[in-house]
Amino acid sequence: MTSGTRIRGARAEDARAIHALACELAATVGDSQPSFEGVEARLLELLDGPRSPVLVAEGKDGVVGVASLWIKPDLAHGDAVVEVPMLAVAEDHRRTGVGKLLMEEVRNIAADNGAYLIELVATSANVAAREFYRSLGFVEADVVPLEFVGSQEDPPDPDE
Repeated sequence: MTSGTRIRGARAEDARAIHALACELAATVGDSQPSFEGVEARLLELLDGPRSPVLVAEGKDGVVGVASLWIKPDLAHGDAVVEVPMLAVAEDHRRTGVGKLLMEEVRNIAADNGAYLIELVATSANVAAREFYRSLGFVEADVVPLEFVGSQEDPPDPDE
């Protein structure tokens, strides 16, 4: 069903479509909606970096999917790791192979950069995403995610 859909590198002019996909993703996982200005600024930063590709899936309806990734040197293991902080597919294009096409290109980029590990995050509540990633051979790792959310000047109280 992905006939005619192609994966390409994102461009600055894709910012509106990527913002719409980021908003759909936020709604799916219960996050707050990102501002267009914020998404556009981050996209431009990522496009300027050699180790932070952004991919889009483009079909007859325009941009219908996006994946961003970081190629990170892993000093502890002496190789590279690819992290996928965002993968989103337009709701009306889910379960059509778009996500699989994006992840195939992520795997190609990982291989081209000597990365034998691809990391991604899916919330425990996002069952559909977790099932999708498992269908591609990903396994849920036994890790405990720790996040620092707040200001460096006014850090969160550790007892709260």
